[in-house]
Amino acid sequence: MKKIIICVGSSCHIKGAYEIIEILKKIINEERLETEIELGASFCQGKCTEGVVLKFDQEIVTKVSPENIRELFYREFNRGVN
Repeated sequence: MKKIIICVGSSCHIKGAYEIIEILKKIINEERLETEIELGASFCQGKCTEGVVLKFDQEIVTKVSPENIRELFYREFNRGVN
């Protein structure tokens, strides 16, 4: 099972972390990946100046936004952008 962990600390929260979580929930539901991907949250990842931070398994991705999360997701999971 793959894990996606999103920082929901103050800085990431202000930059749209919760909107990104909602978008990820929608993608996971649309792609029927509920049994393959675990979505979680964490507090500060120590990269507050680099925008919303998330981890795909152990890989840290910075500057995540509601505008680029779909592209990042599909690139990570090799499914192409819808």
